[in-house]
Parts: sequence; structure tokens; C-alpha cells
Amino acid sequence: MNDSPEQKPHHHVIPFSRRDLPVNDHETEWERLKPEVLAAIREGVAMADDIGADERDRHVIADERAFIARFGFDRPRRDREGLIRLKHAKDLTDREIRLLKLACAIRFGTHGVQLAASRSMAVFGRAVMTLLALEMVDAWYLATHSPLRPPILVLRLVGVMVMLLLMGRAIHQLYVRPWQIQQRTRCRPQG
Repeated sequence: MNDSPEQKPHHHVIPFSRRDLPVNDHETEWERLKPEVLAAIREGVAMADDIGADERDRHVIADERAFIARFGFDRPRRDREGLIRLKHAKDLTDREIRLLKLACAIRFGTHGVQLAASRSMAVFGRAVMTLLALEMVDAWYLATHSPLRPPILVLRLVGVMVMLLLMGRAIHQLYVRPWQIQQRTRCRPQG
């Protein structure tokens, strides 16, 4: 209570950006400790993320609405448990699970949850992508031999190319990517 106004608490600030610091020839103790402090912070965040992931998994198994919010579809509790087990066993991401479900490449049955991507669908997807690539070449050829004026021609060509590229990406995601994910998980060593 008898603190004088001149007495201020002594604080140390650890700078995280070198551009705001004046150039010092002498390295302070805090500057030497900075890498250790940052490493400890990163380690703590990583540990918190691991704990948080396990808790999130338990939460989506128990709460149907949380499962729907995370994966975008609804399943009974037994299937939710199986899907989380599959996710960790095959090292799948949430985005991959949503894609596999959209492509009907996840099978829920009495034997648990399994990946069910079709090789024939992947071959079909690649064939369609080849046809789209041929259409792009054809559009380019027609554009080079067109009597239209360059600004209109370029706009049409860009429009056709963008449309074909978007269609190719969608076909790749729905037909080819599920098969690639399944093949990656088969090649992954167990343990």
C-alpha cells in the first residue's frame, strides 16, 4: 500500500519478431531462452491437440448431432464407433471420410465399417477424364481456326476450358480419388 508511483513492476517481454527490435550487440538472457520457450509452447499445443482429438472422437460417437456436423451424414452409434476405429486404423482424414461417403465408397454392415471403392468406377472416371482432355484439345484446335474476333474467341475458349476442368476435377474426386484413398490405406503398414 505504501508503493511509490516510481516503483513499477519489473516485466520481461519476449519478442517474437526481430523486425521491431533494435539491433543489440549483447544478447540478453531472454533472447537466449526464446527458442526454448517457443519449443515448449509448440509441444504444449501439440499435446493439447492430441487430447482434444480423442475427446472429439468420443463426443461424436456419443452425440449424433456432433457426428452429423463433423462428417455430414447420420449413422447409428455402432456405425459411428466403427467409423472412428476405421479412421484411425487407416489414417483417414475427416475430409476423406466425407468424400468416401459421398462417393458411396464406405460400407456399413454386420462385419463393421469397410472401405468399398470400386476399381471399375476409377477406370470409368479416368476414361471420362481422357474424353474431357480430348474435348479440350478439340476446343483449342477449333479456336485456332475460328473466324471470330480475338476477344470473343478468347472468352469462349476460356469458358469452355474452365467448364471442362471443373468437370474433370469433379469426376476425379467422385470416381478416382476414393480408389486412390483405398489403395493408399492398403499399402500402409499395420501397427
